[in-house]
Amino acid sequence: MSYEKKGVAVSHGFVSGNIILINQARTIVEKKKITKSEIYTEINRLQTALELSLKEISELKNSSSYGLKSEHIDILDFNILVLEDEILVSEVIQKIKKELINAEWALNSVLTDKSKNFSKVKDLYMQERLADFYYIAERLIKNLRGKSESSIEFKKNSILLAHDLSPLDALKYCQNSNVVGLIMDLGGPTSHTAIIARSLNLTSIMSLGDLSHQLPPGQKVYVDGYKGIVSWQLKKDEKEEMIKLDKEYKILEENLLEFSKLSSVTKDKFKIFTKANIEIVSEINSAIRYGAEGIGMYRTEFLFTSTDRFPTQDEQFDNYINLLSSNHFDEVTIRTLDIGGDKLATQGEDEINPAMGVRGIRYSLANVEMFADQIEAILRVCNTTKKKIKILLPMVSTIEEIIEANEIINNINMKYKLNELFEIGVVIETPSAALITKEISSKVDFISIGTNDLIQYVLAADRNNKDLRSIWNYYQPSIIKMLYNIVTSVENNKYVSVCGEMASNLLSLPIFVGLKVNELSMNSHSIPIIKSAMNELEQHYCEDVLKECLKMSRHSEIENYLKETINSNIQKAKSVIKYEF
Repeated sequence: MSYEKKGVAVSHGFVSGNIILINQARTIVEKKKITKSEIYTEINRLQTALELSLKEISELKNSSSYGLKSEHIDILDFNILVLEDEILVSEVIQKIKKELINAEWALNSVLTDKSKNFSKVKDLYMQERLADFYYIAERLIKNLRGKSESSIEFKKNSILLAHDLSPLDALKYCQNSNVVGLIMDLGGPTSHTAIIARSLNLTSIMSLGDLSHQLPPGQKVYVDGYKGIVSWQLKKDEKEEMIKLDKEYKILEENLLEFSKLSSVTKDKFKIFTKANIEIVSEINSAIRYGAEGIGMYRTEFLFTSTDRFPTQDEQFDNYINLLSSNHFDEVTIRTLDIGGDKLATQGEDEINPAMGVRGIRYSLANVEMFADQIEAILRVCNTTKKKIKILLPMVSTIEEIIEANEIINNINMKYKLNELFEIGVVIETPSAALITKEISSKVDFISIGTNDLIQYVLAADRNNKDLRSIWNYYQPSIIKMLYNIVTSVENNKYVSVCGEMASNLLSLPIFVGLKVNELSMNSHSIPIIKSAMNELEQHYCEDVLKECLKMSRHSEIENYLKETINSNIQKAKSVIKYEF
């Protein structure tokens, strides 16, 4: 009998191999009472474990054999910062002294308290920073107990399976040439471990539930990093299907690389730029590989949440300048911090409704010093490289927010006088902003339509709620009409881009071509497919498609019509991937 388990694909690819089970089950810590005479013994044990942990991480960081990239160094630096935190150490020592308990329990107790602010937050970024605290605690407790790390023998075509895997262990194990895949019970696309996997081009699936309890070491598995499916115990005909699927994926990648060379232009020569959304600088390599015509959005959340403090202005400058260092792109778009006050440990009371709370531009304007540092770091890069950066302000709701942000940016620019080297734009992702697009467009240089949040807010439906999937749909008539109203309200032919998952959706392409948007910004892997499909469409024809969609009153009607449009006009893109129409 065959089995399969679906998770979240975090790094594309298709591999098969045998399971190497990495036992990373969280250590159970016992509470032990100590006498006053044992206090300093426990403190010395703690200090020794801290020094050993720092030594292990520093040796990994400084080792030339791992070929570490900048994002790897950042992750290691986060671990070092936590371990060197004098406040953390003093709190653990005080707990040992006050409660007369062993160092393991005191450490676990303090880190648990520190993580509570993270665990209350639904935001994926912050949940995955919580995991980092647990990884650090595991390392310290292991060293407190004096347990040495056991060596693992990796045979050819090994696939790592873990309940959870720290980014440090991912660096250590996954660079072995015999390791071809990584699958985990926990984790998500923005976790440090996922970033390591992508940077190593290692086929990876996470959020697989309890798979580590189901599969024994040595089990042969097939890992589909496109669909996020792990399969095992296959029958003969199913194995043959997997071999066939593997060949199809190889052809897919070959064709994607061919399509990446295309210009994103319609049959009747209407140009729409296809650009990449990225979260870390090293993703530029993937963007270039798949034919991105620029960086349509660099999300800065990872930069701000990858350590236990905000990056300094100089650290941001170094990071942003790397975006342009390849000389492949003459301009990039940087979105300012899109994170809410509820997501930070320094904030006070939790917000009742974080999705509608102090986030995006609201947070930046409430923390002007942080916002000014980010803006000045960007302008310094413009001044140094003489290349253009488009500054994108998220979650705008009112004209007053734009005026205030513009004033801060212009005041900083008085020092640099770079008026032609940067532009200011806003993300239209709230119904309020959508309704005043005309007025907004008169205050900025460009707009970007953030489809993910816009759809969520227009439909009042959480896109992560499985019970609302029948409502949360790209093709609801209200969404098509909202997109039409936004684009047609923009004054003076100002530049309009579209970001979010809808930009990479093949069925949505005729809508955006019909709207004559200037840019689609998406994940790098989708760019070649969209380019190929665009080459087979005519802009004038897509205008007619859009008009028909605007007349329809049901999302199923619109969706079926768009499927017919794609099926009757697109051939090449369909030949490289199986879309579930």
